[in-house]
Amino acid sequence: MNANNTFVVLDLETTGQSVAKGGRIIQIGMTFIRQRKIVDHFESFVNPGQLIDRQIQQLTHISQKDVQHAPYFDEIAPMLQSLLSDAVIIAHNINFDYPYLNDEFERTGFPVLQIPAIDTVQLAQILLPTAPGYRLLDLTTYLDINLVNAHRANADAHATALLFLEMWRRAEQLPSVVLQQLQTGDWPLLRQTQQFLKLVRPKSTQPFDVQDKVALQINQQVSSANLKDIQPIDYPVSVTEKRALFGEWLTQNEAQEFLMDRTHRFLTKRSDGLLTVLTAPRMGKTIAYLIPVILSQQNTVLLTNDDSLQMQQLALLEKLSSLFDVPFSSAILYDPSAYIDLSRFIKTLAVHDSSQVQFAKARLLVWLTQTKTGLLQEISIGLHNLDIIQKIRGDEQSEFFKRARQNADNANVLIMNFQTFFTQDQSLRQKRQIQKWPLVVMETPAQFVDDLRQYFHVSFNVTALKNDLKGIAHQEVTGLTHKQRLFIRQSTSEALKILKQLTQSDSTRTNLKRTERLALVISHINQLLSLTEAHLPKEFQLLENQLNKIIRLQTQDDVVSGNEQISENGQSQVILSFDVLERAIYHKKIVAHIRKLLVVSEFLPTGVTDFLRDVPDTWTIERDFVHDDRKPVQLVQLQKKSPILHLQAMTQEDVGEIMVIVPNEERVNHWYQKIKYAVTTNYNIVAEGVTGSLEKIQRQSQTNRQNIVIVTPKIFGTMWQRDQELPAIVIVPERDVWQPVARLASVLNQMQRHQSAMLVTQLNAMQRNRFKQQLAIVPFNVEHDLVAQYHELFNQR
Repeated sequence: MNANNTFVVLDLETTGQSVAKGGRIIQIGMTFIRQRKIVDHFESFVNPGQLIDRQIQQLTHISQKDVQHAPYFDEIAPMLQSLLSDAVIIAHNINFDYPYLNDEFERTGFPVLQIPAIDTVQLAQILLPTAPGYRLLDLTTYLDINLVNAHRANADAHATALLFLEMWRRAEQLPSVVLQQLQTGDWPLLRQTQQFLKLVRPKSTQPFDVQDKVALQINQQVSSANLKDIQPIDYPVSVTEKRALFGEWLTQNEAQEFLMDRTHRFLTKRSDGLLTVLTAPRMGKTIAYLIPVILSQQNTVLLTNDDSLQMQQLALLEKLSSLFDVPFSSAILYDPSAYIDLSRFIKTLAVHDSSQVQFAKARLLVWLTQTKTGLLQEISIGLHNLDIIQKIRGDEQSEFFKRARQNADNANVLIMNFQTFFTQDQSLRQKRQIQKWPLVVMETPAQFVDDLRQYFHVSFNVTALKNDLKGIAHQEVTGLTHKQRLFIRQSTSEALKILKQLTQSDSTRTNLKRTERLALVISHINQLLSLTEAHLPKEFQLLENQLNKIIRLQTQDDVVSGNEQISENGQSQVILSFDVLERAIYHKKIVAHIRKLLVVSEFLPTGVTDFLRDVPDTWTIERDFVHDDRKPVQLVQLQKKSPILHLQAMTQEDVGEIMVIVPNEERVNHWYQKIKYAVTTNYNIVAEGVTGSLEKIQRQSQTNRQNIVIVTPKIFGTMWQRDQELPAIVIVPERDVWQPVARLASVLNQMQRHQSAMLVTQLNAMQRNRFKQQLAIVPFNVEHDLVAQYHELFNQR
């Protein structure tokens, strides 16, 4: 292979997963690249000689009519052989398209191709390690490559060609030390993908910090601004003053100005206090409170567990600092374990691991040339379940954490999640020589109480753990030395003894210490079992993963334990748990160390609101609402008509993504099967736990796509995050989902982000009355033509 080869990007649309199981090609698209330029295209429908399944028609938008007059594969096979005989094949998932094409050649009596091939999925995973996903649609969106008619072979081939050329360019920008490792290292790359990397010549002129053949971005520290030396800027009270200060940079609205002024009044009050402000969606609340924060020129902490919101806050702070010409610095800080430990990673490069782990190392090598933070969450796709991630997590001495901590110590505004605040708050205040933070802002803390509880919560199944230990004790583990097997027997005996003590003692503090010892013993057993082919019991891993929490709990005064009896598969099980008193932690870890707490959110559950309002009597407690003209959500009552009939009528229109929320995963599968066979329009059906995890579904969600997305109430735990969005149409076919009723409030608040939103469900009179301000009930007669009624509704939107 050389750079002068003809590269042919191949994409196939087929009727099934394999030729051996009756699948056939129904469309072939090829894009030709020479001298790194697209020079030609070939495309053709192919008559499969069989009916095309309805789901394939929905996915590809290729109908029986499209292929009925197309050539059969054996008619175009000679031409394909001629076009490809001296080329290098490229495909997005090469091990599907290339073998499929060869199987068709073999089926029709033609020789199979034996030419080099390159996989763009693997290239993208290595060269674009922080991409949000590796479907062709994900990558083209990420790189702003135009992809029209996805799942049509000609469009996909052209888009893949553009993707390939962009990755070639990016490979050239890698530092030579990293490119050389990719070219010569033992990476499990498909077919001739690594040979392609050997063609690449480095062209990067960017300086890197090279440490033991690992290249990093040059570290740039945040400079500290002494707030006492900064010339204060008067807060712009009037609209005229605001316009003069912001110019054309900020187009304000009345709701945004109200929040800005309300925050300013709160910050200038002399007394300590809490202000909770509930806002309308999409009214610019983040910038509205950040402007008075910057103009007040005081040390501030912004708390949120939403990573995308943190990045938005940081970007806005930098813009505002530049706009006001104020040397105001800001930084994000995470717990040390969120960062990569460079020295630990370098050590792993000298060890040959499994193919999956080796491939992860290649991705990490490239990521380190791109990251400015070293935060492992930047490269979470495809890596978060691998053991190597746990092995390379940092600690207080890790380089990237030390960089981040130095930036944090110099920053005037600190952005953190709750976990980092708990662990770093005291030392951050000591560095600043302050007893209390002047201001802490929480934006969208709907999950705050749950996050606080989960940060400390420890639980494990005593019965299951005891059974697993007895199983290991009576099992002859092969692949270990006599000394190692003896150690396992001794360790299991000690662990069983500790479990017995845990069930006989009522001392929380003593039991917590015993649990720490138990987790350490289990960890040592796990280490030895991982050297063998023995199965690692699930309970072992669950307990080991909670070791840090167990240690964390021992530093708290208000720890409680619980001993619960449950029945599972007809057997009695004992669950032991340890928790903190959340309100005590809230008082000691947060309220005691701040003067003013500002809470800004579109929606807060009543329980969270009451929890946050539990502050000292010396505090002032205020609450306000930012009123905005939000269109209510249209409510279509299901009445006695099947939700499937509503869905069938809806999907006659191109209305974008539709979400269906059902009570549990069992019901997800039930509705998935019903909808799959009932909806005959061009809608793609995805379902939590069936076609992918909720995280994956949300990551790949596109509200303008023709998808029916079926999810469980887990969605209520993530829908508050900044980068998540409910579609404009939501169907809830089962009333159980609305327990508790706070879920309905959350859904309506989210849906009001759209100019025109529609909820299709069945609400009782109490629910309709409680949320009458957010609902517009549609007069809908289910006895009449549903298709016509939905057509009229959608045309009015």
